[in-house]
Order: sequence, then structure tokens, then C-alpha cells
Amino acid sequence: MSLETIDAQYAALRARLTDYVTAGGRLAVVKAPPGSGKTHTLIEVLSVVASKGMRIAVAAQTNSQADDICQRWITAHPEVRVARFSSKGLAAPQGFPASVAWVTDKKELPTGPGVTVATTAKWSLTDLAAPYDLLAIDEAWQMSWADLMQCAVVSDKFLMIGDPGQIPPVVPIDVRRWETSPRAPHKAAPEVILAEPALEAVRFVGSLPACRRLPNESVDFVRPFYDFPFEAYIPPGERGLDTSTPWGDALADGRPLALTIPTPDHGPPIEVDHEIAAAAAAVVRDLLAGAATLRLGTTTRPLEPHDIGITSSHRVMNAALTAALGSSAGHIRVDTPERWQGLERPMMIAVHPLSGVSDPSAFDLETGRLCVMASRHQAALILLTRDHVGDTLRNYVPSAEQAPGRPDIVGRGHNAHLKFWSQLEDHDSIVAFT
Repeated sequence: MSLETIDAQYAALRARLTDYVTAGGRLAVVKAPPGSGKTHTLIEVLSVVASKGMRIAVAAQTNSQADDICQRWITAHPEVRVARFSSKGLAAPQGFPASVAWVTDKKELPTGPGVTVATTAKWSLTDLAAPYDLLAIDEAWQMSWADLMQCAVVSDKFLMIGDPGQIPPVVPIDVRRWETSPRAPHKAAPEVILAEPALEAVRFVGSLPACRRLPNESVDFVRPFYDFPFEAYIPPGERGLDTSTPWGDALADGRPLALTIPTPDHGPPIEVDHEIAAAAAAVVRDLLAGAATLRLGTTTRPLEPHDIGITSSHRVMNAALTAALGSSAGHIRVDTPERWQGLERPMMIAVHPLSGVSDPSAFDLETGRLCVMASRHQAALILLTRDHVGDTLRNYVPSAEQAPGRPDIVGRGHNAHLKFWSQLEDHDSIVAFT
């Protein structure tokens, strides 16, 4: 599909969404693949809506996301009146646009047409004197149904946009009592809405047509995590990492690469694998010492430490990775997939979530964690893992432990993991690390 066709699809979706909202539509849900321009789409649509006299509330999931939305909005559309609503204890970050009103008192919230940006938590704790014409939710799959219900007083009309492949909302309590509920409070809000038959006739559902972040050759690896089609926006061969390392061919082609080390006969180390941490540090040293060159379209430049991100599922493993990096750790972000959501780097190194597992649990097979790991890179991805993963997935038989009438999440996760690993095998992208 040509870029002109994809751009036309983006424009058509924005036009349909704008018409739906301005005509009084009450519930719009937009699915998006990773790096597809979710926030850009939201800003473009709502800028038109605001110009037609609507008063809009925007909910972000973190303060940093809310600040970023404001900065991007005022840069792209300085004609739109934008306010940032925050708690009294939070100050505007350094360099925050002076043209964006920083509001901490609900009595000072703008009353005319325009946009007010705050976190979900702030909106849920605010008793508004008058509702907004629309509540738009960025990164909507990170919002639980319970959080949406707390924000329902903000407006009676909703626009939700997000990545359904991301990790489900983090809920710090036991949720088993709600597993059979048709509107489980811990489920992602759009997931509940899309599963509600009574809303089918009144809701707008669309999807963004392309992934703009990943190299063309990486997009096929993440498609199985999604239930809607999308294309690669980046043409073939435009992105990759050129390096003289023995295992660099896949990186030059833009494909993910799995580097494996042997699994001990007694099984892999659990949670903390110091050999994998040492391998990650060695990979970083090899890449930085070997004059690795990033290719990002027409731009080529040497790989720098700040271009690299590292992730694993457990904080203790991330601590081991940071320690193994030594002096390079200050320039390389190391974090869990949950905290990598919404972020990207030219080069990513991920510890496969099943590397330290011989009997996978529902946590290990959760598709969002692997999907996030596989979709943060702009040019190159290396998965570090023990070499048992393929056999573990092929020998594993999922048991139906879900509540009656509920989806088989473990079986679905096992299938997605197996497809991802099989694609690596089919493309000869699994190499023993030496």
C-alpha cells in the first residue's frame, strides 16, 4: 500500500471522527497500533472540534503525558486555547509553554471553547460546577473501567484512543471476585465498551491504519497481537542498524533478533539472571565499540548510548542489568515494559519474558508485555533469552483456568507467544550469543 493511500486513510478517519463528535456523537473508540500517531490524531481532531465552540476535557494517564500533550498542542495549533489542570503541589516543568494556562483551582477552569488537559486521577477527584462538552482519553487502554466511571461526571460524551496491545491497567488488589462481571472494574475501559452489545448501535469504532515507529520488517512480528489490520508506514530497507558484529545481519534488515545463551540442565535462573545481564552489557559494549551505524530514513549516524533502551519484566532483573552496564548505565534507560509504554528508542534490548521460566504462568504469557517489548524500537531490537523458550512454548499445554464464560487469556497468550517465536525461527533471527 502506498504512503499516499495510507495518508488518505488517516485523513478520512480524522474527518469521520470530527463529524461524529461535532454532530453530538456520544461514544467513539479508536484502536491504534504502536507508534501510529495516536496523540497527533487526537490533537488534530480536537483542534477542529474546539474551533466549532466546544469545551473539551482531555484525560492523560500520567503527569508527564499531560505535559507533553500541552506542549505538542500549542506547537501544532497555537490558535487553540489550552489549559493544564493539576494538583496544587505540582509545578509546571521547566520550559513549559507560557501560553498554556497552569490551573490548580477548579474555580479558575476555563469556561469557554478550548481544551483542558489533566490526568485521569485529577479528573476523577474533581467536583466540577459544570460538565465539559466532551471527555477525550489518550492512551485509553491504560484506563480501567472503574477509572472511567469516576470520570463520568466530567462529560456525558467520550472519545477514547489507545493501543489495545498494551499491558492491561495495573490494579493493586485481588480482582478474582469480578472475573465473571460483564463490566469488571479492573478491565481496560475500551475493552468493556466494545464488549457491550447494547452500545453497538450508538458507538463509533475506528482504527489507525499504520505503524509509523517500527521498521517495515518488524511490523509483521507485532501484527498477531492485534485484532485489526494495519500497515507499515516506513518503506522496506529504510531503517536498521549496520554493525560488524557476527550477529548483525538481522539488525541491518530491520528484523528483531533473538540472541540466546544455553539453559542449564537444572533450569533457568528465576527472576535474576546475571549471565543474561552480563550478555546485555556485552552487547552494548560490542555495539558501541564496533562503530554501529543507525539508519533512520535518509539520516545515518553512529549509535550513541542515549539511543539504547533496555527492558525486562522484573525490577530485580532491571537492577542487575543496570549494575552490569556500569558507567554506561547513566545514559541508557532500563525499565519494565509497563514504564516503557508510550516511549521509544532507536535501539532496544529486551530480556524475553519467558527467559527465566520453564512453566509459564498467566503473568508470563500476558501478551501486552511481549507486545510492548517488541514495539519500542525505531531501528533495531535485540531479544536476549535462554535457549529453552521455543521448546517450552511447543511443549506447554494451556489449562482452561478462566472463569466460566470468560475468554481464555492464557491460551490466547500462549498462541501469540508461539507465533512470535515461530516468526523469529522462520526468518533465521535466532542466533547463539558468543
